[in-house]
Amino acid sequence: MTNAAQPRLPLGLIALLGAASGLSSFGMASVVPALPSLGRALDANYANLQFVVSAYLGGLALFQPLQGLLSDRYGRRPVLLGGFTLFALASLLASIETSLPGLVLARFLQAMGASVATVISRAIVRDSFEPEPAAIALSFISAVMGVAPIIAPSAGGIAADLFGWRGIFWVNALIASLLVVLLTITLRETRPHDLRPMSFKELFGGFRILARERRFMGYALTYAAISAAGIVFVTSGAALFERLFAFPPSRFGALWSSLALSFVLGATVAGQSTRRFGSHRTLDLGIAMLIVATFGLLFAAYLHTTVPTVAVFLGLLMACMGLMSPLLLSGAAGDHPELAGVAAGFSSSIGMVGSMTSAIVTGLVFDGTAHSAALLVAGCTIAAILSLRLARSAPSEHDA
Repeated sequence: MTNAAQPRLPLGLIALLGAASGLSSFGMASVVPALPSLGRALDANYANLQFVVSAYLGGLALFQPLQGLLSDRYGRRPVLLGGFTLFALASLLASIETSLPGLVLARFLQAMGASVATVISRAIVRDSFEPEPAAIALSFISAVMGVAPIIAPSAGGIAADLFGWRGIFWVNALIASLLVVLLTITLRETRPHDLRPMSFKELFGGFRILARERRFMGYALTYAAISAAGIVFVTSGAALFERLFAFPPSRFGALWSSLALSFVLGATVAGQSTRRFGSHRTLDLGIAMLIVATFGLLFAAYLHTTVPTVAVFLGLLMACMGLMSPLLLSGAAGDHPELAGVAAGFSSSIGMVGSMTSAIVTGLVFDGTAHSAALLVAGCTIAAILSLRLARSAPSEHDA
């Protein structure tokens, strides 16, 4: 199907899928401002506290491939509704926990439910669009999705200030419940009726097919690397700004929300740039932005550690993530429409493994200074450059 013949994605569906996709990032980002105070409340040191982050990322990594497989077998709608219902219940469980292990378990269950969010949204888009138009649609959906990390830190910080850290999970449960009601009323099944339901053996075989492809693995690993770069500051940002600049949770939440606007801007630019120049050149722009952001953060860490300097280059890093992520995820899923759910889940899972690894390493390495965080970002940047080269060593007709 050519771009000209491609149907327009309704604005209402873009907003709905963007909101649905944002639930997993909302569940993550809303907790970030309260990590230091949560650690004090549960008498947990920083190395153990990172499991509140890494357990969530681990749950996303583990269950996203399964959700994609289930959606290819049973349809997008029931899997999405079931996952969001589980997220709401797990949020209520988290709000009554009194120990760190119990909270970590509840976060894992939250992630099990939230793992449907981006996977099913991407599969719905892939059901309706060829790869290049799908990349454009996903860019605009990502722009809407970017509202979640904008409002989540502020919402989490305010809830923590007013009600303590448990209030964050009350907000999580409320948001998920509202989405379940809205999706039940408005969402229709999009899995193509002419596709024969694949057996689980065939679907699991799809993982082996994708794992052998340099294009798929290259794009998925590039996404993992840039996600890992962002997670460095998700994990360490609140503690870093508290120690260096005496930021309380609500103030850090407001700062992080303003930085997340850069993600929305990057995703919006991705859609416009891909439409005009193609995904290949747009990804080149993203890599250039990533390199500049990395050198800027190293400069800020070693030579000029001030709030404006750190914030500017963090904003550029976020813009890079917003620009590259939808194109990388669309590219990873573009060659196998019959495995749209599996490809979406597998590539997202690889990204979450990278993020989880980043969270664990950051928890072990972070020393309260900007130096260690900037060096970790530099390592992620090198990995992103090498992974994109891997993807491009296997040319595809979909590259522009």
